[in-house]
Amino acid sequence: MMDDATLRILTLAEEITGSEQRAATWFKHQPIPGWGGKTASDLVHEGKADQVLAYLEAVQSGVYA
Repeated sequence: MMDDATLRILTLAEEITGSEQRAATWFKHQPIPGWGGKTASDLVHEGKADQVLAYLEAVQSGVYA
């Protein structure tokens, strides 16, 4: 079962990517810029879900587009 933070991250990623599959692939495999090659999954496991959410919110608003 997913925790609330992971669910929020995946929901927001799905809104951005347009599909549940792409969001899941991004979460597990796509390094986030500025985090030394770490993925969203890596960061969530390190207790940094808030930083991942902040990154996605910035992407959604066009900051990192």
